[in-house]
Amino acid sequence: MSDVPELVPARMVNEFCYCPRLFFLEWVESRFVHNADTVEGAWRHRHSEQPSGRAPLPEDEGDLKIARSLRLSSDRLGLVATCDVVEAAEGEVVPVDHKKGVPPDIPEGAWEPERVQLCVQGLLLREAGYRCTHGYLWFAGARRRVRVDFDEALVGRTLELVRELRATAASGVAPPPLLDSPKCPRCSLVGLCLPDETNVLLTRQSLPARRLIPSDDAPHPLYVTEPGAVVRKNHGRIEVTRKGERLASVPLIDVSQLCLHGNVEVSTPLLRELFAREVPVCWFSSGGWFSGMAHGLPSKHVELRRRQVIVASQGGLEIARHVVSAKIRNSRTLLMRNARSRPEEAIDGTARDRGMRGV
Repeated sequence: MSDVPELVPARMVNEFCYCPRLFFLEWVESRFVHNADTVEGAWRHRHSEQPSGRAPLPEDEGDLKIARSLRLSSDRLGLVATCDVVEAAEGEVVPVDHKKGVPPDIPEGAWEPERVQLCVQGLLLREAGYRCTHGYLWFAGARRRVRVDFDEALVGRTLELVRELRATAASGVAPPPLLDSPKCPRCSLVGLCLPDETNVLLTRQSLPARRLIPSDDAPHPLYVTEPGAVVRKNHGRIEVTRKGERLASVPLIDVSQLCLHGNVEVSTPLLRELFAREVPVCWFSSGGWFSGMAHGLPSKHVELRRRQVIVASQGGLEIARHVVSAKIRNSRTLLMRNARSRPEEAIDGTARDRGMRGV
């Protein structure tokens, strides 16, 4: 059984409603990968994430007029949330949650995960003593609001999801992927989840697998080989200079690792920035011999690291077996995803171990 934190973030209730497996990978195993949608969402939230305004409790002096980035929590509900905006209107407070894109053309005006996340904020405001009967989803793409009423049906559904979420997290077992879902191609973790390949191996789905190809990493290694060069951070870029002359300037977002050859200096601010971005720094001799490397804090992929330690403690032969098994599974995934014809014989020949989870 996995330890479940006392407070569940509202965003995780959204994720669980959207896809229980996505929730498990992000919250329990602490895996997260940015894609175009998550980057755009962060950009849309850049203003609302700056705290501002006053939010006194109802029994305190003063009235809540408008507050941004308001953090709320409740031990009784076991929930925590940061409201983008909370406004006062006609004797009650109204949470406003910012979303990218445009609202869907459905009777409810918004998908269930977004309505559930907003309802969590409403429940926390009620728990704090405010009167809160509805909220708004503000869609940046359409620049308009969609009203969401916190009726009994939505509140009941929200609390039910919270109970199911906690049970799933406590089980310690990742739920199976969605079956042939249109949600998968746009998911940021499709390259880790491998929904179609996993469902094929679990005999929940037949070949062929959809071409849910994980995005090729845009970042690439940056090699600095100029003797006497200095590598520094300049706002959002890495700059390479020598005797005051700029030799190169590369966006930080485009660098997967920094490789320094020979007599090359690197600044402390740049090292800290690279560590925060989980970008390793490697040192080599001028002839290319590896000298050492530095990186930031260990990965947050908790379950992955735990399993690696367990395997490492079992000895060299067992480690070799796991490495070979992983390579076979990786080859099998590539076959299912990219073969022009159905490679049933090859797939069956590499799928003898049915007991593996999270393939």
